[in-house]
Amino acid sequence: MVQEHKKTRMRGVRDGADVGGGGVCRGVLLLSILLAACAPVPDPSSGLSIEETVKLIEQVAPSDLALEAVADAFALGSRATDVQREDITQALVGHSVEWSIPVFDVQYADGRYTVTSQAIPISDPNAAALTRVMAIVIPRSEADEALLRAVKTGDMIRIRGIVQEIRLRTFVVVVPAVVVE
Repeated sequence: MVQEHKKTRMRGVRDGADVGGGGVCRGVLLLSILLAACAPVPDPSSGLSIEETVKLIEQVAPSDLALEAVADAFALGSRATDVQREDITQALVGHSVEWSIPVFDVQYADGRYTVTSQAIPISDPNAAALTRVMAIVIPRSEADEALLRAVKTGDMIRIRGIVQEIRLRTFVVVVPAVVVE
């Protein structure tokens, strides 16, 4: 009986079958996503006033890419190629965007709010949505402050800001950003 178990286990390893470690791969993926989200973010508005930050965002060339198109290209199993994803990255990084995002979480530190979106929906039913937006939002008024403190998971919020980077195909990092009504 013991011999049969060893054969099955070895056959599974040799044939590439799952021998009980599937959860490990998922755990490693989740851990790498969390670590990527926690890395320091470049902030071109560091040390600027709120008014100067708003001017900075307004002066940066806008990107006309829709968030859904970005999410489709960066989805796991998407039909987009690496070249196409690189073109999208080049069209986004260093440009301003204005997007409505579905809120997942909001955190507060040092007068700024980190708004993280839920995974952005994609159109391909055979791909997995990975892309989220992480925006460092600077409130411009008491109304912005109240909104950022009141939003709940699943609520939509519209932001405008500068894309700094795309991390591991999972996070579009927008810093600085402001709420748009």
